[in-house]
Amino acid sequence: MGVMIPTAPLNPGAASPLYLQLQRTLRSLIQANEWNPGMRLPAVPDLALRFKVHRLTVLKALAGLKRTGWVQTVTGRGSFVSDYLPEAPALLDPDSFPFQGSSLRVREDELGPWLGDTLEAAQNRSLVSFSAAFPPTDLLPGDALRRLYTRTMKELDAEAWVYAAPAGHPSYLTGVADWLRDEGEPVPPGWGIRSIPGSQAGLALVLESLTIPGDRVLVESPCYVGALALIRTLGREAVPVPVDRNGLNPDRLASILQKGDAKFLFTVPTFHNPTGMTLSRARRERILALTRAHGVTIVEDDTYGDLRFIGGRTPSFRSLPGAEHVIHLGSFSKSVAAGLRLGYIIAPDAVLGRLALVQEVHTIALPTLSQAVIGHFLESGGFRRHLVRIRKALRERRDAMLEAIQASFPRDAEVTEPKGGMHLWVVLPEDVSALDLHREAISHGLGFAPGPLFFPDGRGTNCLRLNFSTHAPSVTREAIERLGGLIHARPGVSPPKELP
Repeated sequence: MGVMIPTAPLNPGAASPLYLQLQRTLRSLIQANEWNPGMRLPAVPDLALRFKVHRLTVLKALAGLKRTGWVQTVTGRGSFVSDYLPEAPALLDPDSFPFQGSSLRVREDELGPWLGDTLEAAQNRSLVSFSAAFPPTDLLPGDALRRLYTRTMKELDAEAWVYAAPAGHPSYLTGVADWLRDEGEPVPPGWGIRSIPGSQAGLALVLESLTIPGDRVLVESPCYVGALALIRTLGREAVPVPVDRNGLNPDRLASILQKGDAKFLFTVPTFHNPTGMTLSRARRERILALTRAHGVTIVEDDTYGDLRFIGGRTPSFRSLPGAEHVIHLGSFSKSVAAGLRLGYIIAPDAVLGRLALVQEVHTIALPTLSQAVIGHFLESGGFRRHLVRIRKALRERRDAMLEAIQASFPRDAEVTEPKGGMHLWVVLPEDVSALDLHREAISHGLGFAPGPLFFPDGRGTNCLRLNFSTHAPSVTREAIERLGGLIHARPGVSPPKELP
């Protein structure tokens, strides 16, 4: 007997192509166990009629499901749900991949426009919000920047108000290159550097330059919410690769790469967004070798790399041998000020030339004045002095949050302890809904980022990302204690952890 055809409609007006929407819809039925292994799928004409699409759209969707292991075709008999699914429970052992959360899922339409909502919540002064990660006003180098802006305007005179070179203002590019060299990560011969308005813009540039709608992009699971929103909006498909306690899992990556046709891997390897974990050099070397062997580009987002407050720097992907297929994104939005919207992209010259064609159409050039100011900030040693201060403050704020979680959250909650960056990840008991908790927290003047935001497949229902940089330690302690009280008010939640 065939399976029932679902009723959920597709959206012809969405950015995502219809065949990808259909592919996701059919896959979700398999994931929800409404379509079980071995069951026959409805015939192509029946699916086309039900979803009001052309039969070629159905065939393209089924081809994607077959390629990724969800569907198998038997000649003369039709398509069937695969007997062995790619995300079998044994491969999703919560002890192996603890940051995935429970086995429950949420639908995409339950999330809403979370990226914009999260930023608005972070700016709402009536909330104590831990949702968005950027430097708070009390940690900004305001006085130093104010003096530099005044000085730089005098130096540049009228040049401050004209277009910079499309690649970036020379003083900025030189300042960034010199900083990276002093940190032991010089831009190598045959590579170039360009100015971009933050790493989010850099990822958009790579997506638009090197992929087309429908292409598959490998992402960490969980993954930076802005990357998922961008991939979805541009009509590409995000393919999750699980993150374990040591970062992106190379074994799962190898398995997924065997299926072929992924265009690139997007990763935040240092102080990963959202878990805060850092990939070891050994893992980076293996991931570099795997992606090189399969012809898959690595897009490395190093936005948090300068914010290490424990230990030494781990080499970036691009600084390792055999990194000719790496594109590196950096930004000063987290380390200096979010409102600057200023970063950089580093890649081999041939790749940078392809990206430049699209970038110059989008932005023409970035503001001369801000680039020159940050160039001076780097060259004068002001950035290094600022990092000393902000790193110390971030560690104090992380410790305050961890202590408050230890005292106030359930004793079976799992919490990451990052050695840098701005955020940590919490996995609560399975029966706690992060979305329900978020709605209740907002009504009590508290904010955080619910786990499902960070997964392309609706996972993370009992997970939270908490940004520890935003508030002074005393404010954080009081707010986390109140949030813990809301968690404990939910039925079946265990008492707080006992302090040692």
